[in-house]
Amino acid sequence: MFNIKSILFSAFALLSMSFSAYADNSYELKSNIQDGVILHCFDWTLSDIKAALPDIAKAGFTAVQTSPVSKGGGAGAVWYDVYRPQDYTIGNGIGSESELKDLCTTAHQYGVKVIVDVVANHTDYPNCTGYMNDQSRYHTPFDVSNWNDRYQVTHGKIGMWDNKTEDSGVQNYIHQFIEALKNCGVDGIRWDAAKHIGLPSEGDSFWQNVPDQSMYNYGEILDGTGGDDKTLFPEYQKYISITDNGYGNGFANSFNSGQVNSSIGNFNQRGATTAKLVYWGESHDTYANDGGSSKYMSQNIIDRAYAVVAGNNGATALYFSRPSTTEKKSMKLGQKGSTHFTSKEVAEVNHMHNICAGEPNYYVHGDNVAAQVRQSGAIIVLGRGSNQSVSFDNGKGDGKWLKAGTYTDKVGGGTFTVTTSTISGQVGSTGIAVIYNGTISSDPSVTLSPATGTSFSEETTTITATAENATSAWIQVDGGSKQTFTTSTTVTIGSGVDYGKSITISWGATGSDGKTASGSATYNKVKAYTPTLSSKDEVSCFLETASDNAKIWAWNTTVPQFTESKWPGDAMTLVGKAANGNNVFKWTYTGTESAPTQVIFTHDGETRFVSENIDFKNHGYYVEGVCEKEITKVEGGEVVPSGKYVYFDNPNKWSNVYCYFYDGTTSASVWPGEKMTYDESATHNGKTGWYKVSIPADFTYAKYVLNDGTGAQKLASTSLYTTQGTTLKGSAASSDNNAGTSDNNGGSSR
Repeated sequence: MFNIKSILFSAFALLSMSFSAYADNSYELKSNIQDGVILHCFDWTLSDIKAALPDIAKAGFTAVQTSPVSKGGGAGAVWYDVYRPQDYTIGNGIGSESELKDLCTTAHQYGVKVIVDVVANHTDYPNCTGYMNDQSRYHTPFDVSNWNDRYQVTHGKIGMWDNKTEDSGVQNYIHQFIEALKNCGVDGIRWDAAKHIGLPSEGDSFWQNVPDQSMYNYGEILDGTGGDDKTLFPEYQKYISITDNGYGNGFANSFNSGQVNSSIGNFNQRGATTAKLVYWGESHDTYANDGGSSKYMSQNIIDRAYAVVAGNNGATALYFSRPSTTEKKSMKLGQKGSTHFTSKEVAEVNHMHNICAGEPNYYVHGDNVAAQVRQSGAIIVLGRGSNQSVSFDNGKGDGKWLKAGTYTDKVGGGTFTVTTSTISGQVGSTGIAVIYNGTISSDPSVTLSPATGTSFSEETTTITATAENATSAWIQVDGGSKQTFTTSTTVTIGSGVDYGKSITISWGATGSDGKTASGSATYNKVKAYTPTLSSKDEVSCFLETASDNAKIWAWNTTVPQFTESKWPGDAMTLVGKAANGNNVFKWTYTGTESAPTQVIFTHDGETRFVSENIDFKNHGYYVEGVCEKEITKVEGGEVVPSGKYVYFDNPNKWSNVYCYFYDGTTSASVWPGEKMTYDESATHNGKTGWYKVSIPADFTYAKYVLNDGTGAQKLASTSLYTTQGTTLKGSAASSDNNAGTSDNNGGSSR
């Protein structure tokens, strides 16, 4: 075992030196992470986080949290792949060890700390390398069936093999990883699935031996330990802060329904100490997972919840940078999420939190108002609506809370009058107001909207420049003439610039004290590819991805391989760029078989875009492996009437023809289905005269069975899908569903 005392001594020495090296900041960022607030840059690359540090510091975040950096999950992989570590070494799809060091160095210059997410409870065994590729490092595998059984919670599988965390060798190996992170400059660790790692009272010394107590540590507990919370919460808090998921969720749910939550905490009512709690409005678990409770709530609702929980003293709060999509499998490593954290309603909440650190908070709630009242400030949130006047108690109303006076709402600009007993004023359009004593001294700057790195596909786009904390400012485009302004201005860029080129806007600003600052932003003019079909009858699909390569594997129940190459299949053809700069690939089937029904996309055969097999949708446009639409435009201007009809030539001359639609669980109508009508003028696939029926709106991607209405004759359902988009070969089959082999046309959908 390692010598904890010597480690702690050296760690504290290093920490003191690190703090002295941190740059002074003008945004009241706290030296202790627990006293400040945390920005979770979910899925961001380390280099993207580094580039955003000026905005992160300006928005009042003491710390930034990265996704896991341990081995596992390549660039463009689904987000949860990094929660399946293959080894406890640094480097994966969000960045390398050198990039982590660079991030930490730059962050410290802004007074911002860096937290790294660490998955110590489980690995992706047997797909591990190194020390953890040994079954003896794991508990005997079994799935958790009772989440109120602590033994199951701490020893069972939660989809992956459970690390034997009580083993000294496993502890030492993970501790070495923590020290490697620390040597990169990392300041804190977020411990994933912390409640699944036992405590000393349960015979597991992991928490005593593995975390470096000179760093900030907090762990994921979510809604409970699975045991006696009043006993186990305090024991966890001897070593780490813990997450109170229910507190923030309660406010998000209440605001979403237009109500005000009366809760003053969840875990602290069950034995936890507020000074070692982490709150949030939402987390990656409430947003990114299937059935996430927050993903379909508006950002404003989450902001209101965050404002209340961040108004607490003692507990820190985490703000989640939302991905650009709500689809779980579309969230990819390396995709920069929302920058809404720079908004006034978030930044000013952070500033109030920082300014009022150490002051008690008093939660006031009424019919349509929630307020966290401190001695130097207050956060006021409407339960519903906006632009409303409010009046509520000043804390206990005993004159010991927010100092009397007139305050300006830092978010909406309204005026608040504070007496020893009441706080009254106007809440603005966001439904959030923030008032506090003191000011955040800020350097002069220019904010550009949209943000740097934005791509556009139009001939031109307009950029808005806003001067902040400045008496004068200027911008210039690609080294051209300077455009001066005092408050804000706009500039149109892109005219005459070739597609594929970038445009740089430089800026400068001067403050009232004569202090100057400068910077730049880059915009990319991208010729957006318009996906089109070579012919309306082709079997094809498109894939949009940030990756620079892609391969495809396709099959159905009767044809095991539609690609020309063996696994992982054919390299898809790069056909253009999307408006966001992503690559667009295409694959076209050139064989004679009916269309595939299943498909796998891989990053050059190494990593799947989507972990499970996915449905093949003919002419489907997939974004990072998830089908988002169906392409109907054909070269030459023809349009495919996608999802409109099923066509059938009735080769066996049935007296009546029916089409039965079903999706595996429900059907569009009772058997034998919808009766098809013969349209002698219908032209399709070079033939005139077809039986046809409209595809029900809810069954666009369903299966169908063509039959004569008697049950005696039908075509094989296994080959027929409403999204095939190609003429299928086969004649009428007997009731055993065996497909025919003749060259007569069977069914086709459009």
